Amino acid sequence: MKNRETILSKRLVRGLPEPDDYFIGLRRLPEELPDNVLLFARRSIADLHRPADITSTFHQRWVLVVAMTGGGTVVLDQQPHRLTPGHVLLVPPLHLHAYENVDPQLLWLYVTFEWPGHTALSEAWRGGPRRLSGAASRRLGALFAAWRGPEADGLVAAAHLLALLRSLFPNTETETKGSEPEGLIAAIQAGAAADPGGTLVALARRVGLSESHLRARFRREVGISLGRYLREARLRQAAVWIGEGGMSVKEAASRAGYPDMHTFSRAFSRVLGQPPSSMRGLSGPARGQEDARKAGGGG
Repeated sequence: MKNRETILSKRLVRGLPEPDDYFIGLRRLPEELPDNVLLFARRSIADLHRPADITSTFHQRWVLVVAMTGGGTVVLDQQPHRLTPGHVLLVPPLHLHAYENVDPQLLWLYVTFEWPGHTALSEAWRGGPRRLSGAASRRLGALFAAWRGPEADGLVAAAHLLALLRSLFPNTETETKGSEPEGLIAAIQAGAAADPGGTLVALARRVGLSESHLRARFRREVGISLGRYLREARLRQAAVWIGEGGMSVKEAASRAGYPDMHTFSRAFSRVLGQPPSSMRGLSGPARGQEDARKAGGGG
């Protein structure tokens, strides 16, 4: 067998064509790989939520749900998305999700991960479930083998996951155009975290750009306006403060930079589909291992 493998290898090498250019090869995608990748399965409706009770979850990991058998409706920020076999749904971080009208018997694969430098608010993730094409299925299989195989390799698994995401969401290429959008997003996130209720002028100063230049560059590289990104990010972070940090609605409104609770609550409900008071005790755990253990906790 070893000899056959050696002969096959030699045959492949002998068949290599001469390069057209000795300085241009196969390039990797110019962005950070996903990290802390976790795979687990949901096998029945009981796995997804408690009997007679729809449990929303809210956490800070990306979640890719792959329907193998059985269908159901995933409610994402109050918007229903019907997920059927052969389709996948990507749930960005800090997005409320729950389940309705799920088939009693199902097999859904969950892939949860961190993805540094990518904004959960990009338009690229919108549009509901995507069909799992033949190419995407092969990438998913390669991811599973790299994660579950005898020689599990996080780096290889992350590369296969990125390739899968790119095949499912080709519009995400807009995030890698221009000059290092991941670095720009990271700088904006750091600046916003340092001064949650600060002005755009102050944020631009922290990033080292003029306000107009920062606005234009962000829209060009990320695909949404900076103002919208900051508003939604601030509100979703406020949900974490209330749900996980035990902060009162009044405290969260003040920290997020809103003048009063009424304005904050109205904006919060418009983005997340329910009032901020509903976040108390709602947040799921951030750790992937705990996500897998709780019913529907990873998805």
